[in-house]
Amino acid sequence: MKLLITALVSFAFLLGFSSCEKVIDVDLNDTEQKVVIEGSILRGDTVQRIRITKTQNFDESAAPPTVDNASITVIDNFGNAGTFTFVGNGWYELTNYPGFEGRTYSLTAVVEGTSYSGSSTLPSYQSLQDLYVDFYPFGADTLISLVPAHFDQQGIANYYQFHVYVNGERDKSIYIQNDQFTDGNLTIEPLFISELEIGDTVRVDFFCIDKPVHTYFNQLGVNSSSSATPTNPISNLNGGCLGYFSARTFDSRTIIVGQ
Repeated sequence: MKLLITALVSFAFLLGFSSCEKVIDVDLNDTEQKVVIEGSILRGDTVQRIRITKTQNFDESAAPPTVDNASITVIDNFGNAGTFTFVGNGWYELTNYPGFEGRTYSLTAVVEGTSYSGSSTLPSYQSLQDLYVDFYPFGADTLISLVPAHFDQQGIANYYQFHVYVNGERDKSIYIQNDQFTDGNLTIEPLFISELEIGDTVRVDFFCIDKPVHTYFNQLGVNSSSSATPTNPISNLNGGCLGYFSARTFDSRTIIVGQ
């Protein structure tokens, strides 16, 4: 009798527990579509580029939809203004407009009646002094790292970004640095690139960026490598869009791994 009562109680508990379960249908495609603005003003380059796209649903693998009818203008703190022209596939270009160190550039983009704006200050130029590889034994394997060497400007906060191309293909990882522990010194912080091999041709583009842009890419990198629920990084653009606007310097070096 005691065993029968115990069995009946257990059955009733399981029945009650199962009746409390609820299937939650999470619609990953029910997100609000947002405008994405990505662009820069580059020191020494007379052609500046901005791209505008829109976000898409979670399960869509096609290229993001582009915005081809935006109105984009920029002006620096000396009053030098320019208007971008649409050139295709969401890209807009501004010609004969070089970027200058120390100037603050303000961008305004009007997309479907909504205005988005932001500003960025172009840092002092610093060159990429050298680019070489280091080899690190790791168990039975050997890790290969890239080492971009550059001097840091002393006495001010400096922020850096690197774009890495392996055999002509852009590595999508985010590589950024700051001078918190290297102020005024030669910086030789390695970049660990996945599946780098002897004989690969590697190009590293080196950018000096301002703090808000560094903050944006830092948060973007944390989101992409974290298992927590991702959040939108803090952009330097206003109006509710995603993306960034960056006034920056540029230098570049190319090497062949193992040579």
